[in-house]
Amino acid sequence: MTASQATARSYQGHPDRGHASRSHTDWRDTPVIGIQATPGPRIRVAVQALDPLSFAGISGLVNRRPDMELLSTERLSEADIWVVVTPSMSAQVMHQLRDLTADTSAKIVMVLDRLGDADLLAAVEIGVVATIWRFEATPERIVQSVVTVSRGGGDLSKEIQAKLLADVADMQRNVLAPRGLTASGMESREVDLLRFLAEGLDTAEIAERMRYSERTVKSILYGLMTRLNLRNRSHAVAYAMRSGVL
Repeated sequence: MTASQATARSYQGHPDRGHASRSHTDWRDTPVIGIQATPGPRIRVAVQALDPLSFAGISGLVNRRPDMELLSTERLSEADIWVVVTPSMSAQVMHQLRDLTADTSAKIVMVLDRLGDADLLAAVEIGVVATIWRFEATPERIVQSVVTVSRGGGDLSKEIQAKLLADVADMQRNVLAPRGLTASGMESREVDLLRFLAEGLDTAEIAERMRYSERTVKSILYGLMTRLNLRNRSHAVAYAMRSGVL
């Protein structure tokens, strides 16, 4: 048994199991309409749930889809998508999902009762790209989310999007800004320099605006271009614009 398989089995026996038993829907006999299968490789899906009804229901739903393949315990590492049903997005659940997806590039669709206290930035890093509230988790909604994610899209609820944006703003304000950094990975002074370059200023003018010596300005620009493998000043400005920095 691999580490991922062992973790998967322990996750199904999570002590919060009883809290997820609110769902009385068995999806196995419910028709799915409006979502058409498309030609091409089947989407390899792994299912994880704290209660047997949800596990059986979603597994049955996946099994009935010609464009999806439900993976056995022995093939969990091959998953393209994990569908995870859990009461909340807790730190413990995130830790378990990190173990499950450690050796894969699988994306995660989560069916939740409530948000929980997890670090949403960490959840996105793990691979959570879609969330569905349990009361909205119809067969069609789940299939639509899996298909969207398999095509490279995301499907986060509005509440989670808002919380995620707030977390990013908080990180920028309280973590990055005090250290002179931005969310782009560039230093604030590097962003200022690129902005002045985009305005057509030469080195002397930039030095005057930034109150640095010309030597310092050249040093900042050289460090930026070397780190990002940029060829010249025009390339640096174009990169900044494509990246949304300017």
